[in-house]
Amino acid sequence: MNKIESITITSYIDALSPSGNGRRIVLFGTDLIFGNIENVFVYPTLDVNRFRDALHQTLSYWPIVTGHLLIDENDQYIIECSDNSIPLTYTENDQLICWPDLPVIVDDMTILQPFIDSVQHKPEREALVRFKITHLLQSGEYVLGTSFYHMIGDANTNIRFLNDLSQIYQHLEPTLPRPIFERQSLKEENLDFSLPNIVDLSENAGKQQTLIDCITKEYVETEPINLSFSSNEITQIHNLIENNAEITPHDALCAYIIFTLNKHFFINTTDEPIQHARMLVNYRGVCNRLAPIGYVGNCLLTTIPIGFSNPLSLSDIAKAIRQSIQSIRNEDLIKKYITSANVLCRQLVKDNRITFIFGSKEFIFNSNFKYDWTDQVNFGMINQCRFHTVGLYKFYFRIFRLNPTKNQDGIWIKDNGGAEIAFRIPKGQEKEKFLAAYKKDIEENFLN
Repeated sequence: MNKIESITITSYIDALSPSGNGRRIVLFGTDLIFGNIENVFVYPTLDVNRFRDALHQTLSYWPIVTGHLLIDENDQYIIECSDNSIPLTYTENDQLICWPDLPVIVDDMTILQPFIDSVQHKPEREALVRFKITHLLQSGEYVLGTSFYHMIGDANTNIRFLNDLSQIYQHLEPTLPRPIFERQSLKEENLDFSLPNIVDLSENAGKQQTLIDCITKEYVETEPINLSFSSNEITQIHNLIENNAEITPHDALCAYIIFTLNKHFFINTTDEPIQHARMLVNYRGVCNRLAPIGYVGNCLLTTIPIGFSNPLSLSDIAKAIRQSIQSIRNEDLIKKYITSANVLCRQLVKDNRITFIFGSKEFIFNSNFKYDWTDQVNFGMINQCRFHTVGLYKFYFRIFRLNPTKNQDGIWIKDNGGAEIAFRIPKGQEKEKFLAAYKKDIEENFLN
């Protein structure tokens, strides 16, 4: 078979109607996350010229992503909406027969990295968003890699931007509400450095190299686990919770993981069973003045741990999780948190320290279950878009919707309520006992 010559072309996309006008957005301290949100989407086909046209239009609605990062004389981080171009790279791959069957959350970054053009941290020069489209010539599939600078915003911000792009590609109106970029002024009377969340931010902060060393050590001592649950299985778990009216299926799924670890992993180790867990919560809509629903930024904080009255009771664990989430969704608390974290995080960055969200002794759930990436970024290919991301850490639980699958007859199907949960777990017999218990529960429909 003759080798097919491949090409690589990078073009620079401007907003169809530039709307930045040089306005400056002073970032909160909670926005100072030095990294990227990097994802991969796979489609059976994609019209590259139509994608390029849609990106031209979408950038008109999102001037913040065509800006660049500034650091002023007061060490304030600013995004100047300067209407810069966004790089779009198109390349062809004649080596890969077809897109492989991968989990949603891939542990090995080298698998996805060739399909992503990563944003680099270079203030005043670097684009804040980059796209890469790879055409798999043998299968005809298209792989879209997205790199989104985290200082612009969190997963909520990222998926809303990509959803607008998907909508416009389909000649549909962007989803409401429209993005809100400006930050509101913070009131000094809301400063409260005694808040448990603020104390945690300070106590868990350290040098970046310390975090890298910790994660490197954990990668040697742990292995990745990807567990899949159908919508029916999640319903079965939810039905096991006593008086579950206020418990969500997501609460029940998180509780099941903790319960199963306590019963089958920690029971024979020197470590204590999990007594509490932290949930990473999005606080948009709780305080509408500072973080309304359409707000573009980073709106995340962890719950204050509430101990499980019985760490071997599925119901008790689920109820404690729900209670911790409800207690953190408080407008006065959110005002104090944003104001205080703004000051603290700025100082941490100035001191070259970062807060360790992972690499700690905590058990943390960072869930994207509320975001259906394959639906929101489908470019009209309903139930045919597959989504992948990277990043697994010890007992740092990430939850995403299941990808669609193709039947033997070639028909794509999707379990809309199903979930994948992934994390890293220490190697050894206890890990195998945990996996055996999970598989047994699946086989027995959670009857025992």
